[in-house]
Amino acid sequence: MTRMSVYEKAKLLEDHASRIADGEDSQRQATRVSSRLLELRSQLNQLRSQLAVTQALQSRGAGLDIDLSGIDDGRAGFERSLGPSGLPSNQVFNTAKKKTQAVTDRLAEENQAAWSAWTEQLLAELPLARISMLVKLEAEKQASKRQIELERIARGKASQEAITTFATTYAGLAELLQDTQDPPEALVDLLNRLREQPGLTLSDVTDEEIALLRECRMDAHITLKRKGS
Repeated sequence: MTRMSVYEKAKLLEDHASRIADGEDSQRQATRVSSRLLELRSQLNQLRSQLAVTQALQSRGAGLDIDLSGIDDGRAGFERSLGPSGLPSNQVFNTAKKKTQAVTDRLAEENQAAWSAWTEQLLAELPLARISMLVKLEAEKQASKRQIELERIARGKASQEAITTFATTYAGLAELLQDTQDPPEALVDLLNRLREQPGLTLSDVTDEEIALLRECRMDAHITLKRKGS
């Protein structure tokens, strides 16, 4: 049996240690890349969410002018910057995250602006003054509840759920008011005056106006408060 020299043993040990070191380095790289991929994936999910909101708005006829350019900037740069080993460096990950975040933030801002404009326009188109003219009290309560719900949703953030809920609630309220007549112009003027001047007293309202409120069943929506109480 041939005995190994001291040099050969040392060389064998060195090779073995090198393989262990290479394996440990590969493991560290794999761990690093896996961790950074999770971070980038989270960022991309936020971008996908905003894209879904954009698509939902556009399907309703809103947000058609939202700029979708630059969506692939982070991905293209990421692919171009891969190192010789095929494993992205931390700088590559950071650049991709930064570009993705910038696009996400811009898209979120444009989505919110489109959402606000869309809901404001639809609410303005609803003949809300007709709510007071609904014959059945239950229908009037339901309509008022839907109006409040629409205004609440419109004040919130744009999301797929908010868009769907707003559209469904809007359609229901529009249907309720579709065949209802418009209220007398005098009633509309009075209600606008009461809203714009909340400090009005009974002496500021005529008997005819009070009678009009009772006739149109709006008296239940008017609150009296004694001064100084």
